[in-house]
Amino acid sequence: MGVFKQYEEDVLDILLSGTLSCEQISAVKAEGKLSRDQHTGHGYLVSVTHPCLPLNRIICHTPMVVGSAEGIECNFSVFIDNGSLTIECDAVAIDVIPLDFRNFDVHISVA
Repeated sequence: MGVFKQYEEDVLDILLSGTLSCEQISAVKAEGKLSRDQHTGHGYLVSVTHPCLPLNRIICHTPMVVGSAEGIECNFSVFIDNGSLTIECDAVAIDVIPLDFRNFDVHISVA
């Protein structure tokens, strides 16, 4: 099993479509090596490395991907740089996201 939760894999499928090939996305989801899992207070960051990831900086934030769980709404972005991929989750309308938010049953939609 990979590093990402199922809803995070859905986020990757949406935001990386047209940026990485299906094979690259699958490899990152299945074989990415965790390099950072950080709670930021307002959200979290999860980073992985994989040899198939580009070295150049790419920011993927469209379409807008929204998550919701237990009354908390959040937005997602993906950053690729130097063979590393980071999912950033930022809460909307609240100052602090729970430490265990990644374990919530997050439902993803496209705004």
